[in-house]
Amino acid sequence: MSNINNQTQDLYSIELVQDLDHEAAATVSGGVPGLVLTTDADGEGSRRTFTGDNPSLGTFDNETSWFSLDEGNKDWFVYTGENFRGRRGFVKAGTSANFNSTFNDNIESAKPV
Repeated sequence: MSNINNQTQDLYSIELVQDLDHEAAATVSGGVPGLVLTTDADGEGSRRTFTGDNPSLGTFDNETSWFSLDEGNKDWFVYTGENFRGRRGFVKAGTSANFNSTFNDNIESAKPV
């Protein structure tokens, strides 16, 4: 017979354990889990992370000025029209920047390559 200790301990009672939101947890584990967009230049303004195919960016349609894509993620395409139509731009993994004049405040859909 084995003498297994069947006691359980609440996770939050362990020293240095804390609850993290999804973005913070992803950052700790190796990067933001998708394409991060903001409504203002230089990462300012409202911020939202997109994952998977997004035929519409909702409230971010024609409002996006900046992007960030962690190196661990795939490259992405952004489009000036909904449902992946219009002009297509390329966002390379491991980069962050303001969108140029063609795409600044003119993106309506996005998807990973």
